[in-house]
Amino acid sequence: MPFFQPTGEPGRPRGRLLLNIAMGLVVAVAGTATLWYALGELRSGQPRVASVQSRSPSATAAMTTSPSATHTPSPAPTPTNKPTAAPAPVHAPATPHIMLIVEENNSYSDIIGNAQLPYINSLAKKYGVATNWWALSHPSLPNYLAMISGSTWGNPADTTPQQNTYPGPTLVDELAAKHIAWKAYLEDMPVACDLKDTFSPGAYDVNHNPFMYFASIRNNPAQCNRVVPFTRLAGDLAANTAPPFIYVAPNTNNDMHNGTYAMADSWLKTQLAKVFASRWYAQGGVVILTWDEGEQHGQRIATIVIAANDHGARLSAFGNHYGLLRALEQAYGVGLLRGSASAANGNLKPLF
Repeated sequence: MPFFQPTGEPGRPRGRLLLNIAMGLVVAVAGTATLWYALGELRSGQPRVASVQSRSPSATAAMTTSPSATHTPSPAPTPTNKPTAAPAPVHAPATPHIMLIVEENNSYSDIIGNAQLPYINSLAKKYGVATNWWALSHPSLPNYLAMISGSTWGNPADTTPQQNTYPGPTLVDELAAKHIAWKAYLEDMPVACDLKDTFSPGAYDVNHNPFMYFASIRNNPAQCNRVVPFTRLAGDLAANTAPPFIYVAPNTNNDMHNGTYAMADSWLKTQLAKVFASRWYAQGGVVILTWDEGEQHGQRIATIVIAANDHGARLSAFGNHYGLLRALEQAYGVGLLRGSASAANGNLKPLF
């Protein structure tokens, strides 16, 4: 008898029965597998397909970089105590950084508003100016002596240190006693602690170097060797070895004594660019630009104070070179010498 019979015949053939039994067994096995698969997902908390993909480096990379991925993200790494690197902030140093630059022989009205001095007048507009500041004497030398010692020492003529010296002390002697470094940078001065005391070489003028007139400096090598050629300033600024107090005297071509206004203005612009780019200035630096004495229009002189925190202030109170010295002494916390002890001589300190 054939195994299979057509459905139109009466009765249920055995072949059809066996086929139905086999199909039922397949469905039962498939259902059992599906049940175990579902139970496995419930136990792991992850779809089986995700766990398979996680074994593939390419799949893992795609999942971690795709913003639409729905997998559970990995926990963020535990932060360490090491801070993120950042540029160190620049703060004003404990010891003030002050530079004093002295120009020559021009009254206030010769400087302020002079179209031949565009750079200097740009500084005067932007920073502080003492509008009632005065020199003490004629000629130059007594004014220079007064700026660092508080006395004109008998108002001498423009002599050399070979003719007259003075005992001191001076501002820089007070600084040294307090272990505050200083230097004087003189343009065209040939060597440090030059004791030849002349009006050469080049356009060097010893009258503009008051430090060499004091025995407390010239007879003390540690102090005298801080009076150096101007050429050293740029290197000291670049190496961040410039001291807290700096004195600068241009030569007589660049300080308006013999040269033109244009020469002085250009020289100052070039040199101050180096100062302003230095860490010395960034650490709260102050630059004081003044003149030793007036000339054609009296003894009233321009005095400009360049400081980052000074935005065009004007000091209208009376003052003179002793008031300049008083401000320096107060800034560094040293004693008031001679004329600087009198409040009647003013105080430049409000401008910085």
